This record gives sequence, C-alpha cells and structure tokens, in this order.
Amino acid sequence: MSNELKSIHDFDFTMICNYFKLLERQGPGSPEVTQKAVSFINELSDEARIADIGCGTGGQTMALANYTKGQITGIDLFPDFIKIFNRNATELHCEDRVKGIVGSMDNLPFQDEELDLIWSEGAIYNIGFERGMNEWNRFLKKGGFIAVTEASWFTPERPAEIEDFWMANYPEIDT
Repeated sequence: MSNELKSIHDFDFTMICNYFKLLERQGPGSPEVTQKAVSFINELSDEARIADIGCGTGGQTMALANYTKGQITGIDLFPDFIKIFNRNATELHCEDRVKGIVGSMDNLPFQDEELDLIWSEGAIYNIGFERGMNEWNRFLKKGGFIAVTEASWFTPERPAEIEDFWMANYPEIDT
C-alpha cells in the first residue's frame, strides 16, 4: 500500500481534528481582521440572526460576538470542535447569544431568508466558493450580508508541486 495521498480528502479527519482543536483558530485571520471585516457591515440589531459556517472551535466567532449584536449560531461538521466552541462561549459569558451546533455546510438548518449575516472564515472551499455562495444566498434576508474568505493565489506563479496539489484538490483556487 502506498503512503502517497491521492487527494486532500484522504486525510484521517480524527488526526486533523486532534491537531486543529488545540489551536485558537482553525483558519487564517485574527481578531483584528474579523473586526475590520465587520466594520464594512451596517450595524446589526439585537434581533439579528448570524451564522458562522465552518466555525471550528469558534476563535473568529467569539471575536464576531464582540463586534456584533444578535444571536450567532456556529456550525461545524466535527463534534469535538463544537464541544470546545460551546465551552469557549460559556467561558466568555456569551452563551446566551452564541451557540455551536454540529452540522454540514451543504445541509444547513436554516429557513429561507432567516439570516442577517452569514460568516465563513477559511471554510467555504470545503464545498467550493461558487456552490457555497449560490446555496447559502437563499438563507439571507433581503439586505443581508455574506462575508467569506476564500483560498486564493497571491502571485501569478508558484512552485509547480504546490500548484499541482491545489489544482488537483481545489481547482476553483484563483488569483
């Protein structure tokens, strides 16, 4: 049996979760970057409904809670992440408005036009940017916002091995 991985999805997810759950954030960014992104959104009311899709353990979600009003639902596929997410919300005394649930970004538990804001830092690539934007849009209220980060190239050229890997596993990546 070969040790060579055929795709990014061949990883042992238990191993990945055990590693990433030790980190404050499972993706790129910082509280300052989250605050900057939120600053481009009109102020939300206390009744606002927000979803953080692919929330991991909630590093960015807890920052988001500091800069917005309303109820935030974090959704992630991995139960261990959600357990830590909800513990973090309790430790930060925001469990009354921030809750994590186990779920899949391609089968969200929201009604059409239920959300004022959809947030997804470093996660939409799991179903693809175009698919995510098309499918998630229906959950937004008229005038709602969607904020995502996407895997992108910063240079027109990169090492062939890296480009080959990404093109084989996420061909939507672009500049």
